[in-house]
Amino acid sequence: MIDLSDPTLDERLQRRTAEGRYEISESELVTNIRALKAANNTAGVRRLSEKLLQRCAPLFQRHTQGLRHRPDLREEAIANMAEHLLREVLDPNEIFVSQNFIHYLRCLCVDEFNRVLRQEGLGYRRDEEGRPSGRPQHVPRALVETIRTANADEEGQPAADVADPHNQYEELHAEDESERILTYLRDPLDRKIMVLRAVEGLKWDDIAEVCKKTERTVRLRYERARSYLRECVTRELQSTSYSSTTIQPQS
Repeated sequence: MIDLSDPTLDERLQRRTAEGRYEISESELVTNIRALKAANNTAGVRRLSEKLLQRCAPLFQRHTQGLRHRPDLREEAIANMAEHLLREVLDPNEIFVSQNFIHYLRCLCVDEFNRVLRQEGLGYRRDEEGRPSGRPQHVPRALVETIRTANADEEGQPAADVADPHNQYEELHAEDESERILTYLRDPLDRKIMVLRAVEGLKWDDIAEVCKKTERTVRLRYERARSYLRECVTRELQSTSYSSTTIQPQS
């Protein structure tokens, strides 16, 4: 348990390890907030909750960049993200938030941004199974680097568009398109490993712990999945390129 009477606590909450992680992790904060709530320590809950929100604020800001032209909607989205986060942090039945906080937080931000888009009447065409339809466009940079087959300047090789990292609408397209590409992987574990490594950037030992597999196993599955996705995307791009060059309008 975190000792709230520790005079160095505020400093420890800001301190990071050599790997760049916080000395007191977000998951530890969640666990302690729940324990303090169970003990009816309202002041302690408020103090640690404020620290947790301070850590999350940069991600809230980044995921609402696409609403900067609508400050009112952006403020509403950030407030809803914070409210949703604290509600689930205080709920001991919500396990995912304490097991994989960073992934949980990103999902929360994307869900809230999607809600705002729907509220504004924006949406994206999907097929009968609910997957984004269309050729690969706005593919996330991390996933492109993972399954890249050739440099864009090589002759005869079509290149997928890469999402502008500063445009939230393009980022949303990127997330949808990455989900579509990952549906090529039939095994849920392979998809999970690919997301954790290629998109979330987790280390191998962390992925092994999350998936409850050995590090060697997740590495092998990742390489196999990456190779398969590379083949699938190459075939899709070549098929699209062939169709666009062979099908000519009637004169």
